[in-house]
Amino acid sequence: LAFLDNSLNFNEQAPNASGGFGESSYLSSFARVQYELGDRYSMSGTVRRDGSSKFGANNRYGIFPSLSAAWNLTEIPWVVEKDWIEFAKVRASWGRNGNADGIGNFDFTSVVFNGQNYTFGPDQQQTNGAGPVTTSNADLKWETVDQFNAGVDVDLYRGRFNFVLDYFIKNTNDMLAVVPLPGVVGFLPSATNVASAKNSGFEFAVNANLVEKDNFSWSTAFNMSFNDNVVKNIPETAIITDGWLQNLGGNVTITKNDLPIGSFWGKISQGVDPQTGDLIFADNGKFQLMGSPLPDFTYGFVNEINYKNWDLNIVIDGVSGNEVYNTGRQELEEMRLLHNQSADIVNRWRKPGDITNIPRATILDQNGNSKISSRFVEDGSYLRVRDISLSYDFEENVLNGLNISGLRLYANLKNWFTITDYTGYTPEINRGGSSATIQGVDYGTYPQPKTFNVGMNIEF
Repeated sequence: LAFLDNSLNFNEQAPNASGGFGESSYLSSFARVQYELGDRYSMSGTVRRDGSSKFGANNRYGIFPSLSAAWNLTEIPWVVEKDWIEFAKVRASWGRNGNADGIGNFDFTSVVFNGQNYTFGPDQQQTNGAGPVTTSNADLKWETVDQFNAGVDVDLYRGRFNFVLDYFIKNTNDMLAVVPLPGVVGFLPSATNVASAKNSGFEFAVNANLVEKDNFSWSTAFNMSFNDNVVKNIPETAIITDGWLQNLGGNVTITKNDLPIGSFWGKISQGVDPQTGDLIFADNGKFQLMGSPLPDFTYGFVNEINYKNWDLNIVIDGVSGNEVYNTGRQELEEMRLLHNQSADIVNRWRKPGDITNIPRATILDQNGNSKISSRFVEDGSYLRVRDISLSYDFEENVLNGLNISGLRLYANLKNWFTITDYTGYTPEINRGGSSATIQGVDYGTYPQPKTFNVGMNIEF
C-alpha cells in the first residue's frame, strides 16, 4: 500500500511546498476446510498466514487459525415433536486475528535525524552529523485478538418469535502502542508490544411479530449487549496516558493494569470548602480513577406498526453506565483566563460561609480548582428516540384517478427526544475517533441535529 500526501502553504512573504510519501505491504495466504454431516452437524476450520512490512524481520509473519462448529437441534426427534419449535441451533467458534494498525510503517527500525552537532578534538570543533532519535525493535510483532463465542439461535411459533443469545470472550494480546520513554534515555517514544486487554460479556436479540391481522400488524425487535473490559500486563515502567487538555491539567485518560482501557484519571473532588472557596480533594489530591467512558451495556428497540394504509416506525437506542469528561464545562467554569465563561459561575463561592458547588474565581489557582478532577466527570447514559416515521399509502382508486401507480405521504422526526442527565450538548461524543485510549472526552462536540421532514413519493 502506498500513500502520497502533498500540501501547499502560502503566506504574505513567500510560498512553500511540502509533501510526504509512505508505503507498506502485506502478503497473505489461507486454507479452509469445511465438513457437514447431514443437516445436523457442521464444522469448519481456517488457517491464515499474514505478513506485514511494518514489523521487524524476527516477527514479520503471523499465523492466525479459527474453528467453528454448529449443531442443528431441529433434527433431533424430541424437538421435531414440538410443533411450536420452528428452528433451534447451538454454535461455538474460536478464532485469532492479527492487527498491524496503530503504528508507523517503519517503527521497527531506528530513525536517524540530520542536523546533530558533534564536538571533536582539543579545539572542541563542532561538526554537523546525524544520529538516531528512536530505538529499533526487531522483535516488534503482530497484535493478536483471540475471540471465543458460544450462542443459541431459536425460532418459535412458525417464525413469529426469534431469539439469539451469544456469550463472548475477547482477549487482545501484545497490543501495539507508542510508549513514552524517560527523558534521560535520550530517545523519542517508539512503538512496542505493551499490554493485553480482555473483553467479555453477552448479547441477546429478540424479534417478534406480536400481531398479525388483515388490517393491523405490529412487529418489534430488541437487542442488548453487556461488556466488561480490563487491561492487563502493562509493564510497571510504562505510563500510557492520552487526551491532552491544553492549559487544563494535562492528560485526562490513562491505560493501566486492572482498569478499563482509557479510564479517566485525576483528582477526586469532594465539593467546595465553605471557608476558603477551594475544592476539597480526596487523599490529599492523589490522582486516581474517576470513571470509565465504556458503558456497562448498550441497547436498541425498533417497532413497526401497520394499520390499513398507515405505517409507523419508531427507533430507540441508548447506553448506560458510562462517564463523559465535560471539557467544555471545564473551559467555561475555570474563571482564570480571559475568555467567555458560563452563566453558571454567578453561583460561585464569594465569601466565607457560602454553600455552592462552584469554587472561587482566582487567576493563580494554586489549589488546582480549574484542573482535571472528578468535578467535570458526568454520567453519559442516555436514551434517545432516534427516528419516528409516519407514512400513508393512497388506495388504488385514488391512483387510478390521478393516472399514477403509487402515491405516499410521509413525515419523519430524527433525534427529537433524548433522556439524559448529561449537561453538555450531547452525550454521544467521540473526540478521539477510533483511538481506544481517548474515548468519552467532550470538547464541545457538535450535537446531532434535530430534523423534521415531510414529503411525497410519486410513482408514474
